[in-house]
Amino acid sequence: MVTKKKSSPLRSAPGIKDKEAALDAFAAGAGKPLPKDDETVYSWQQPFVREDMMKQVLLKMPEPLYLKLKHVTSYTPYNMTSFILEKIAPEIEKEIERLTGKK
Repeated sequence: MVTKKKSSPLRSAPGIKDKEAALDAFAAGAGKPLPKDDETVYSWQQPFVREDMMKQVLLKMPEPLYLKLKHVTSYTPYNMTSFILEKIAPEIEKEIERLTGKK
């Protein structure tokens, strides 16, 4: 004898108790001025960001470029990651300075 599995009813996200108050609070924030440039805290300036934490980025490149990188790293003290990091970090800093007007 096969028993039929009971399914639970579909549930939506819990509703907001006082929608009017939530909408009023949201609308009240719309009139506030944007922070000045000197008050802006960028994501890399957050207090929880760590210098010793390494994040992985998937990098796709054409095969000839990959083979050139592999050749460079086989004849230098670099590994692929350290070579890319050393070369790209100054470019990222220049672009951040251009975008934010700050170092």
